[in-house]
Amino acid sequence: MIFKKITVFGTGSFGARIAFHLAFNKVDVTVYDRDYGLLEEARTKFREMGDRYLEQFNTTSENVEAAMAHIAYSMDLTEAVGNAQLVIEAVTEDLGVKKKIYNQLRQTAPQNALFATTTTSLDPEELSRALGRPDKFVVFHLTGQKDKTDSAEVIGLSSTDPQILEKVAAFIQEAGMEVTTIKMTSEI
Repeated sequence: MIFKKITVFGTGSFGARIAFHLAFNKVDVTVYDRDYGLLEEARTKFREMGDRYLEQFNTTSENVEAAMAHIAYSMDLTEAVGNAQLVIEAVTEDLGVKKKIYNQLRQTAPQNALFATTTTSLDPEELSRALGRPDKFVVFHLTGQKDKTDSAEVIGLSSTDPQILEKVAAFIQEAGMEVTTIKMTSEI
């Protein structure tokens, strides 16, 4: 795999789907939340996803348990991103919340880390500026059916390094997803 250490911020339906799918594909994933209760809810979601993978993907319980073993939980931001190669932000669609996270990541994430937001309604350029690393920033969306994690869209911003865009898209493909669209925002 191109990336071996991923951090996912937010364990709602989108963040949880991404985290579990990557862990199922043998990527070490750390899920971060400030709220212990939400991390516990994430554990339950991951168990439910494991059951779905048993049914839908004809996998084994050993593979599901291996996926669960690839997921770590953290309430400490610095610890969560300490060795992350890719940070995927999947928190609520609130500009203030997202900008606060990116301002914190500016100081705590490794300098070589890449970043992806799952936002669908906010300006990703503004988020990349809050991070201060716009060349290492993409938008990542799961596409297709709600309960499946088989296709994705990766969008590079006008400031995204094209090699970064290609690297993230290649990683998504390695994780068993079809990358349906790669666009630079200047072309939209």
